[in-house]
Amino acid sequence: MDKKKNYFYVDSPLYRLECTAKACARYYTLFFKEHCSHFGITQGEYAVMDTIVRTPEISQIELARLLYKGRSHITQILNSLEKNKLIMRTDELKNGRKIRKTVLTDKGTDIYNKIKEISKDKFANMTKYFERRENEVMAILDEIQNILTEGENVAFD
Repeated sequence: MDKKKNYFYVDSPLYRLECTAKACARYYTLFFKEHCSHFGITQGEYAVMDTIVRTPEISQIELARLLYKGRSHITQILNSLEKNKLIMRTDELKNGRKIRKTVLTDKGTDIYNKIKEISKDKFANMTKYFERRENEVMAILDEIQNILTEGENVAFD
């Protein structure tokens, strides 16, 4: 006899992933507020700075795609970072095309490194669970993100 298992959304991997993502986001928001707010930047601004350091010649469009934010939101963040002298944007020609390059200033680098160090110490305990299977977990998460953003046309405007 074929017993069909009842399907409950709250038992699905996607729901658990959603709940875990919400818990992680909330945890980091509280952490950032408590330990990093005195640096005068937001969590979103730090994420942009981190992505710029990770991918130095990144375009604004690619930045928005990687951070799952709309282009106008990224523009606002970049303008704020530039106004506070944390980044510098310059226009360069590359293969006959104008490319806007964004780099952290010395002030931006200093703040970025301080927050990175605080974060590293705080999250070392949590990330130890991923050490053995990090590549596998990251590949699964990337695949889910690709399915949703490309296959299901989930966009962040």
